[in-house]
Amino acid sequence: MRKKIILVACMTASLITLDACGSKRPKTANGLEYQIHVVNENGRLAQRGDIIQGKMTLSSNDSVLFALEESEKILQIAPSIYPGDLNEGLLMMHEGDSISFFVPVDSLNKYMGGGLPGFVKDYMVYSVKVDKLYTQEEVEAEAKAKEAAALEAEKAAIAQYIKDNNIKVKPQESGIYFISTKRGSGNLVKQGQKVKVNYAGYLLDGRYFDTNIESVAKEQGLYNPQRPYEPMEVSAGVGQMIPGFDEALLLMRKGGKATVIIPFAQAYGSRDMGPDLPAFSTLVFEMEITDVQ
Repeated sequence: MRKKIILVACMTASLITLDACGSKRPKTANGLEYQIHVVNENGRLAQRGDIIQGKMTLSSNDSVLFALEESEKILQIAPSIYPGDLNEGLLMMHEGDSISFFVPVDSLNKYMGGGLPGFVKDYMVYSVKVDKLYTQEEVEAEAKAKEAAALEAEKAAIAQYIKDNNIKVKPQESGIYFISTKRGSGNLVKQGQKVKVNYAGYLLDGRYFDTNIESVAKEQGLYNPQRPYEPMEVSAGVGQMIPGFDEALLLMRKGGKATVIIPFAQAYGSRDMGPDLPAFSTLVFEMEITDVQ
């Protein structure tokens, strides 16, 4: 979910105008003040447990804490924590509605543990635009359908990659492909052993997303002068890394090198890790164990 600190001029201006004119805002049964921007009474009405997809801005005293730039799944309507909280207001919304809720800062401090910035006074204003409402079951069904489609697409993409690169090894039971390019010496790395590893990670289309090797970082446009480029120390096989990377470490020896293809189920799954690493990404790592302790 991308967040950006911005001023939402039209929404903020409408709130300022309302207060300047001395208009009285309506309230819910338990005193939550609100202002309706758009109402769509023909839309689906929110129910407790529903998940809201839409946009939201948090502001206070004309200062915006953050705003969501794009329509996202942003909130799940929970049972009210106290009378007149945001959840109560969300239950009055329909698909297509846009409403600002004025939650007293005193209530947030009392019931939510405080910790708000110093400029947040009087009210926290939650301006919510509802594009669509989902039940929990609908969200889960949608996620399963997306994952199933992604899995089928991944199978075809990996098969093509294997063919194009003339890879002969069979996948491990987990689904990763481990292609040893240098055996190394000594015993296999054991679970819990500390190892130092150089790596370069890229997608099936060849786009690099991370490396701790300076020359590769410069070549691929990933160089960060603030980052130290040196072997990464990690305890192997104990969950410090994504499952596929962890598994590969246990198949290597000191001085060994390997190329590892990691299906998304053994990587970041459905998580979107940013523009360079979208959800359902199949990863390829070039790895080298430089030391085993």
